[in-house]
Amino acid sequence: MLMKKFLLSVSFLGLFAFVYAQQDPQFSQNMFNRLYPNPGYAGSTDAICGTLLGRGQWLGWDGAPKTALLSVHGPVRKIHGGVGLNVSQDMIGQEQTFNLKLGYAYRMSLGAGKLGVGLGLGLANKALGNNWVAIDDINSDQSIPANGASDMNFDMDLGVYYNTDKLFVGFSSTHLTQSQFKNVNLSYELTRHYYIMAGYIHEFNPSLSLQPSVFIKSDATSAQIDINAIAIYNNQFWGGVSYRYQDAIVPMIGVMYPMGPGTLKFGYSYDFTLSDMKQGTNGKMVQTHEISLGYCFNVPEVPDVQKHKTVRFL
Repeated sequence: MLMKKFLLSVSFLGLFAFVYAQQDPQFSQNMFNRLYPNPGYAGSTDAICGTLLGRGQWLGWDGAPKTALLSVHGPVRKIHGGVGLNVSQDMIGQEQTFNLKLGYAYRMSLGAGKLGVGLGLGLANKALGNNWVAIDDINSDQSIPANGASDMNFDMDLGVYYNTDKLFVGFSSTHLTQSQFKNVNLSYELTRHYYIMAGYIHEFNPSLSLQPSVFIKSDATSAQIDINAIAIYNNQFWGGVSYRYQDAIVPMIGVMYPMGPGTLKFGYSYDFTLSDMKQGTNGKMVQTHEISLGYCFNVPEVPDVQKHKTVRFL
């Protein structure tokens, strides 16, 4: 009951502040992609997990956003936590953003679950292409880098993540340093973003469970909220729907299949766009597709080696 009240509260907070204007990539399958916005998630599954994700958003618009992400994390018990890696490439129009980040989360027992406090450190590269389309000569405008421009800078994230067997909640911030990119005529700042994620699992029976969740993203001037509901059958098939306030309704399906020592997971989602972006350059309805492929395998407990002293080896 407390978790339900919490989910409703954070949902209403997000509804009042929504305007889509953030810089960070958007993912519809955010419930399966918690490491990217929150380094505190690293090691929380007690398994080594890797995820590949590809997204084509508003296809039908020239220069529509396209995003690729590789995310890997797992527990490292000797350092009392977990480590993670995010590698992403985001393209929209002439702009490309590459981000590589390593993270560590210190995990501790708290109540019925565990709390992870994580830090992500890495590099972000911002680039502008030179394939401009303009009526006038772009060389006459000094603010447009005709030959393209690129710059790299330091980037840092911070997050906390708490989970039990039935629920999770996380708070995080990306781009804490708000690094500035200045090269040729390019001047650009990574805006600090804030994330809230929360969800819980309700089991109807051993074969069927429901996982509602919320995901809120804000840059302190605007916010976006996703309300999700995923049903999982027999730990093998899953499907559900997400509502992104005033932006999209997103049905999604997937399958989990035992393979080797772990489980292979595949997911697909399609955004039915509700905003003014729903009609593309050619006047036809835009399409947004997202595909995820993941694999997880449990890390066996390694027993401590008992050392005994004898007179011979003293």
